[in-house]
Amino acid sequence: MLECTPHSVFSWNYSVSGLQLGTAELTFEALSDRGAIAIDGVRFDIRKQGWLDASWTLERDGNTVAIAKRRGMLGRSFDLTHAGAVLLLKPQTLLVRDYHLLLADTVVGTIEPEHPLTRKARVQCDATVAEIVQLFSFWLVAMIWRSTTDASPA
Repeated sequence: MLECTPHSVFSWNYSVSGLQLGTAELTFEALSDRGAIAIDGVRFDIRKQGWLDASWTLERDGNTVAIAKRRGMLGRSFDLTHAGAVLLLKPQTLLVRDYHLLLADTVVGTIEPEHPLTRKARVQCDATVAEIVQLFSFWLVAMIWRSTTDASPA
């Protein structure tokens, strides 16, 4: 299980522990839907393409590692492609911040806040889900949480 802890009460950047790969940092660029994931100093850039038909690429050294395509113009769900597999990242219900990660129709992971009033979160996925996919999925969920909050600090 991954533990995602914001850097401060006002920050949307996270430290992530519980990885087999080491420790990770997830960051957001100010006033944009772009950012990065760093795992023990190895940087993966997250770039956004498009506005109405938005997608995000996770890149390392200019090579695409994963792609997330938003379902619908203002949707909170994503089709996530990594290593030939397509996963669906979607909210569990309309009223909660919890997310499911599905492969076909099978839930292979969950992302949920520690409790309703915090940004601290947990990611729990089957061993078949690569850790970089878990991190990218959480980054996307945190981006949605950030965009639906009145005060989105850098």
